[in-house]
Amino acid sequence: TLDLSALKFVVLDEADEILNMGFIEDVEAILEQTPEQKRMLLFSATMPKPILTLAERFMHDYRLVEVHQEGGTPTLTDQHYYEVRESDKIELLCRLIDIAADFYGLVFCRTKMQSDEVGRMLIDRGYNAEVIHGDLAQKQRELILHKLREKRISILVATDVAARGIDVQDLTHVVNYTIPQNPDTYIHRVGRTGRAGKVGSAITFVTPSESRRFTYIRRMVKSDVVKERIPDVETVVAIKRERIISHIAESINAEHH
Repeated sequence: TLDLSALKFVVLDEADEILNMGFIEDVEAILEQTPEQKRMLLFSATMPKPILTLAERFMHDYRLVEVHQEGGTPTLTDQHYYEVRESDKIELLCRLIDIAADFYGLVFCRTKMQSDEVGRMLIDRGYNAEVIHGDLAQKQRELILHKLREKRISILVATDVAARGIDVQDLTHVVNYTIPQNPDTYIHRVGRTGRAGKVGSAITFVTPSESRRFTYIRRMVKSDVVKERIPDVETVVAIKRERIISHIAESINAEHH
């Protein structure tokens, strides 16, 4: 239906995400319909092999322009990881939210389906969470982000694709519910906390079968990622009790003044 024969420019943005979502064959099919003589620009946060192959095939004599990366992950982030079975992840997430002084953060999942599931489980357990993903209309997306900025919700569950362009200041936590696909994604995700001079906390859940891959990511990002013990129920209850007591004490003091 679409006649591309007079096309002058082709711009392909977020090339690596298109690859991750499995659209590469479709993109190739479209590019095959475009004229030989055109200007082509391709933007990508990372440059995996298939993307370079795409460039070689359709761009011929191309120039690669790279932005100089300020090495490694941001220093204003405490980085931790927990070795946890897939089935125990939601329990661990809830415990970590419970023991945090004021959890205000992003939870990254690998797929849209997983985001929905994690979001639903959090909401069912009474946490003020929302899920954001590519299916949402721009208006709904804006509404959710507005709620997050106003701190009416404190937990946002998202995939990497959906989290593109989310700019929310003062996030206290970023949780990698599933480990990122590659070191660049790790740096990108972790960089969303600890902004504006505040120390943030980046937490990664690693299942036993992923530990080798996570070791590789840690080596590549050259930053200290500390292994943590899963907090037991007693600790969580004690911390929650402390918090409730101090909260009541503050309210009483405020009333007296």
